[in-house]
Amino acid sequence: MKKLLVLMIICAMVLPAFAEKIDVTIFVDDAYKPFCFRGKDGKAEGIYVNVLKTAFSRMQDFNVAIKPIPWKRGKHLMETGEGFGLAPAFYHGHDWPYLHPYSLAFYTETITAVCSEDILTTSRMNWPQDYIGLRIGNVAGYDGWGGTEFRKLVKKGEIKYEEAKGSAENILKLGAGRVNCIMMEETAFDYAYGKLKLSGKYNKRMARIRKGAVIGIDPVYIGYSKTARKKGTYPFQFDFMQAFDNEIYKMIKSGEIKQIMSDYKN
Repeated sequence: MKKLLVLMIICAMVLPAFAEKIDVTIFVDDAYKPFCFRGKDGKAEGIYVNVLKTAFSRMQDFNVAIKPIPWKRGKHLMETGEGFGLAPAFYHGHDWPYLHPYSLAFYTETITAVCSEDILTTSRMNWPQDYIGLRIGNVAGYDGWGGTEFRKLVKKGEIKYEEAKGSAENILKLGAGRVNCIMMEETAFDYAYGKLKLSGKYNKRMARIRKGAVIGIDPVYIGYSKTARKKGTYPFQFDFMQAFDNEIYKMIKSGEIKQIMSDYKN
C-alpha cells in the first residue's frame, strides 16, 4: 500500500512536466510597419512581433502563434468571439465593449498630425481646434485616433475625414494634395516616409511634408475578446494573461523591450 502511495505521488509530480502545451493564436495588424506586418512569406514581422515572440517563448504552458490579419478583420473576430487576442490595441474599454481586459502595455506610441508645409505656415499646435476646416486622413479601422472632440467635429462636418488602407497610402494621398493632414504614429511615419523616398513614388511635393501637433500618447496592449470570455471559448484566458504580463513586466524592468526596439530601428 505504501509503495502504491509513493508511486502515485511520483506520477503526480512527473506528469505535469510532460503535459501538452496549450495552442493559442494572437492576431496582429498585417499592415502597420514597422511595428507589425505581413512579411513576404506570409508570416508576421516587425518590432512588436519581436517583443511578443520573446515573451511568448518564455511562457512554458503555451504554444503561441502570431497571425497577421487586416485590422478591421481582427476587430470583427474580437467582437464575435471567434478570436482570442488582438495587438497592438490602444485602450478601448469605453468605446469597443467587446475588447476587454488588456495586457500590460509593452510600448507607448505618439500619434502626430503630419501636414503639407503650407498648412503649417500658421501655428497649429492645438489639436483638434486648429485643424477645423481641413481634410484629415487616417488609416481605416484606427477609429480611436484623433480623440472624442475630433470625432465630434467630424460628425458636425467642421473637419473633413477620409480613410486609406495603410500608412504608405495615407502619405501618398497627402503628397498628392488629396488631404491637408494625416494622423500617424511618429515611428511608423518615419519608417514609411523613408521607404517612399527610396521608391519611384516620391515627388517634390512630398518633400514639403511636416509634423504638426501631437494628437495623443497611447500605450499599446494585447486586447482580449470579452465576447469569447463570456462564451467560455478560451478557459485558459486568465492563466495566459498572467503568464504574458509576468514576462512583459520582466522585459520592461530589464530594459529588454527598449533594446529590441533600438535594435530593429538600427
